Amino acid sequence: MATCLALAGCSFVPTYERPQAPVAQQWRDQPAQPAAALLPDWQQMFNDQHLRELIAQALEHNRSLRIAVQRIDEARALLGMASAELWPALGVQGATQRRQLSALDSPTGERQIVEQGRFSLGIGITAYELDIWGRVRALRESAGQQLLATEEDARAVQIGLVAEVAAAYYETLAYVNLRERDGQLLTAGERSLALIERRRGQGLASELEVRQAQALVLGVAGSQANAERALVLALNRLELLTGARVAPARLQPAALEAEQVLAPVVAGLPSDLLTQRPDIRAAEARLKAYNANIGAARAAYLPRISLTGLLGLSSPQLNQLFRGGARAWSFVPDVALPVFDFRRRGSQLALAKAQRDIAVSEYEQAIQQGFREVADALGSAEPLRRELEAQRLLVANERRRVELATLLYEDGLNSYLEVLDAQRSLSAAQQGFIRAQLAGLGNRLSLYKALGGGWS
Repeated sequence: MATCLALAGCSFVPTYERPQAPVAQQWRDQPAQPAAALLPDWQQMFNDQHLRELIAQALEHNRSLRIAVQRIDEARALLGMASAELWPALGVQGATQRRQLSALDSPTGERQIVEQGRFSLGIGITAYELDIWGRVRALRESAGQQLLATEEDARAVQIGLVAEVAAAYYETLAYVNLRERDGQLLTAGERSLALIERRRGQGLASELEVRQAQALVLGVAGSQANAERALVLALNRLELLTGARVAPARLQPAALEAEQVLAPVVAGLPSDLLTQRPDIRAAEARLKAYNANIGAARAAYLPRISLTGLLGLSSPQLNQLFRGGARAWSFVPDVALPVFDFRRRGSQLALAKAQRDIAVSEYEQAIQQGFREVADALGSAEPLRRELEAQRLLVANERRRVELATLLYEDGLNSYLEVLDAQRSLSAAQQGFIRAQLAGLGNRLSLYKALGGGWS
């Protein structure tokens, strides 16, 4: 027993060493920042109260997140099962037999009730394995790491859901904005069409100019209808994510114009902070689980000792079961030593090592993918800012051009074709500006998500 207790400290699990991150220490063209400069939580990240309410609804009602959380319960139950194997299972057992003999089977020629066999009652240990080589402990460690991986998976789903709800919300606002802008252009086009028709009635405009004005009105009306269709689809997507109805009246186009819609993300974080991303943490936890499986596979080569015992009462007669002489006990150690199994254990060990090596590659791949996502977002931030500013100036320029072209046309100094071209250019510039706004917000959301969503 002393030898068994001493051997119980043995473990064949390889010493875990975190693989070196296969990425640079710093992102390109980013100043170094202290590691303490972390992201804010999503409640502080978004300044729009309506958006925060939608995200809270999504975290409560979204089915994908609910499934991810339920998988945590599943993994926790598996860990409980693995942990239970470390302790002996105690059970109460009893046995007796009573039956009625027919008159034909009875030696007396009459039906009678007889008692046969032995009667027993006791507390027993059934097939408890002594974990001398650490096989059961290795399996418990593997189950524990799988639980951690499942928890990180749920956290990754939560971060992804927050970013997806925000992206869907901003997309919905963009289509609301496009619909409003097209409505304004449509109103202006209809006024121009009415003016040209009056001028034609006075002999001051041609039918060609009327047709050109009608073409502008019809084109803007089609664009507005397309924006309304896209708005319906975006609303449906947002309601699917949140699991609740979204009030269209609360979708204000001015929300995209607000300053600091998103809290700024501190640039220059060292790349080793990527190890805080939940998907990378999940990959590392699975790597540790497969590393523990190697220990369990190695221990399978050694003898397995199981104990079975019983302490209780036994008697051939039920009325004598509780007398002093009925006390009984049994102790049955069982040793199983594998000799030849057609390379089954060798294949199991090779499988555990291959799964561990795959997990190492998946962990490194997750880091590389995360590094690229952050690099893409950081590298796109400044060009997107310049694009948005250029589109802002372009909208102002085209709006003034429409005003000048309209004044010159009303004074008879140019054709309506100039007005038409200016109005079309203004429509395209406004659409480009809204898309640039959406792209900039989407890029900042991507950076927030790529950095792990505001860990603490």
